Amino acid sequence: MKTSICLLLISALQYANVFAQNLQLSESTNLCFRGKIGFEHWHFPRKAPTSAMNNYLARPSGQLDLTLQFKAPFEVRCNQRIELGFNNANQNKWQVEDLYFDYFQSWFEARGGYQTFSWKTVESVSQADFLNQIDLEYDLFKPRKLSELSLRLRFIPASDVEQVIEIYYMPRFRPARIPGNKNRFSFGLNIDNNEASHLYQSPGKQWRPQIAASYQRPLFEQLLDARFFYFNGYNKFPGFTPLNPNNPLNGFAHYYHLIHKSGFTFQGEMNALLVKGEAVLTAYQKNVSNQRGQTIKPRYMAYTLGFEHTYYNAFVDNQDVGLIFELIGDTDAGKSADELEGFRPFQSHLFGGLRYAFNNIGDRSVLLGGFLNYREGDMIFSLEYSERLAETFTIYLSYRDLFVNTPPLDQFFHTDRFMLELQYHF
Repeated sequence: MKTSICLLLISALQYANVFAQNLQLSESTNLCFRGKIGFEHWHFPRKAPTSAMNNYLARPSGQLDLTLQFKAPFEVRCNQRIELGFNNANQNKWQVEDLYFDYFQSWFEARGGYQTFSWKTVESVSQADFLNQIDLEYDLFKPRKLSELSLRLRFIPASDVEQVIEIYYMPRFRPARIPGNKNRFSFGLNIDNNEASHLYQSPGKQWRPQIAASYQRPLFEQLLDARFFYFNGYNKFPGFTPLNPNNPLNGFAHYYHLIHKSGFTFQGEMNALLVKGEAVLTAYQKNVSNQRGQTIKPRYMAYTLGFEHTYYNAFVDNQDVGLIFELIGDTDAGKSADELEGFRPFQSHLFGGLRYAFNNIGDRSVLLGGFLNYREGDMIFSLEYSERLAETFTIYLSYRDLFVNTPPLDQFFHTDRFMLELQYHF
């Protein structure tokens, strides 16, 4: 029923778009809207390890973003997405990406409801962008964010230097959904996604409040924009524990561990280079079991550091080439995968990319990139192409291949894929 209602609403507003994208509801109230209707097709060239896994995915989708604006400094936003799986009913999804009220002044903002946040500064693997749960069922290597029930308070003190202080309160934890056995990104375990079976280190379980705070300001005579932050809550990716310790074949339950996270991000230009980085110290609050069954209390620093340089008019006038390079790792690099408390696929990697921007009306661009595990020699290769057509249509093509032989990524060697995405924007 929800899906049908949302599809009808999208269709109605698409028709209304012929006339306007801003509807005047009263003298003091406007309804602004935008959205898109699209279709994705994925093809997996490699043979799957089990016959239950699909060789392709076909997904029509729709997204509608509504903002109710008032003359007062107050807004209400509702952003939702629908996906339908042609060949897999588990791909049918209706998700609210944002549903919140927003009260704002020049020095203060209060935003409450379901929200998505971003602390990311790097191109590849972000260590700092952890406030939102992610949709692992969609794509393990490029997952989407899922909204979190939260209250964010933002303070902007009056000073000569721009500063922003943010406080986050998240009363309810959103557990992950681990890809099932029919999904190409399956971990090969019979994992129970039923929330009733999840285990938590806190007696408050899902309703154990999580808190975070961040402080932003420029550094080094405003050369760098920096953010310093702290988080106290659950790790987003769970550990797995047998539903029945006497018979692990019965399947595994999620186990969510309490952690502290603290760190910083930075980004700025230095001598024609865009430098950027993230560093996060993760400290588990209590003992946990690693994949060998040993009791450990993990504490490690994860980082992504890199730069980006753009060569303007490199070969042809108004066409630019961007070079991206990033180092990804953590202080546990060198340990075997089963010594760790959970899934950490990028511990000693280099990321490199070339972006060719045509700077035409359609913003056509091509990105060639890849990851190299400099300890093991494993590689992940990707090629992406995107362009806007006739102002309202976009096309996105990509190909990803994996050349991996070592844990934990070797179990996903069969997830190489071609992807075509077409979208109509209104």
